[in-house]
Amino acid sequence: MRDNHSSTIGASARRTILGLVVAPSVLIAVSMFALYFVILPLVPALHHYYFPQSTTTYATYRVAILGHILFGSVALITGPVNLYLGLRRRHRRAHRRIGGIYAVAVSFAATFAMFMSFHAYAGTLPGGRYVVTSGFFCLGCIWLATLYAGVRAIAIDHDRDRHAYWMIINVSVTYSAVVFRVLNGTLIATGQFDLLYPTLGWLGWLPSVVVGVLLARRHHARALGRRTPRRRVPLGRRTAALPAVPADARVLVRSTSTPS
Repeated sequence: MRDNHSSTIGASARRTILGLVVAPSVLIAVSMFALYFVILPLVPALHHYYFPQSTTTYATYRVAILGHILFGSVALITGPVNLYLGLRRRHRRAHRRIGGIYAVAVSFAATFAMFMSFHAYAGTLPGGRYVVTSGFFCLGCIWLATLYAGVRAIAIDHDRDRHAYWMIINVSVTYSAVVFRVLNGTLIATGQFDLLYPTLGWLGWLPSVVVGVLLARRHHARALGRRTPRRRVPLGRRTAALPAVPADARVLVRSTSTPS
């Protein structure tokens, strides 16, 4: 017999996660990996057209930027996919294995991101260096901190609900790569790239994380509601709760039951 609670999300929610989270994440991850590891190496001239402001920076810190792209791409694929498997409460062995790969990928990607935050493009915005560096550095810290909280919750405390809470937030941090690319393209289309790019240090991930926190709180509240047992009223209390028989009715019963 199938357990009705084996899946914590409904069919419509599964389609939403697949369409709005998993699919865009995989698309961005594959695109960025192909761009940095296939297209640009084969056609170096494209550096003059794709983000020429950071060509020198990328050449100087090649290991860090490629490490961030490589491990970030792995995290962007495994994170949303594993979140989907975890919410369905199925394929738990695969969930644990993919989760291990994801944790390693995030650890490296976040470390490289924090390093590269000090060399990110500052644009022409006044104070742009402080804005972009502080934003990306905070992003890396939150990425690592939520990962640690999620792993500790399941590995040490064996608390699945708290593990799910922190990992939903952590994957929302990972998903910020999708939000960042959308906003980055918007700046290019509006012709405000050089001026407003530093703001992406914060705007590129804050919306995703805020939504992630709200979804994590909602999921955690539902999980607690399912685990709270329903209070059973003892038989004696239910009997006592019945309305009392009126006095005149008792007299009538006695009079009719007394033999003449």
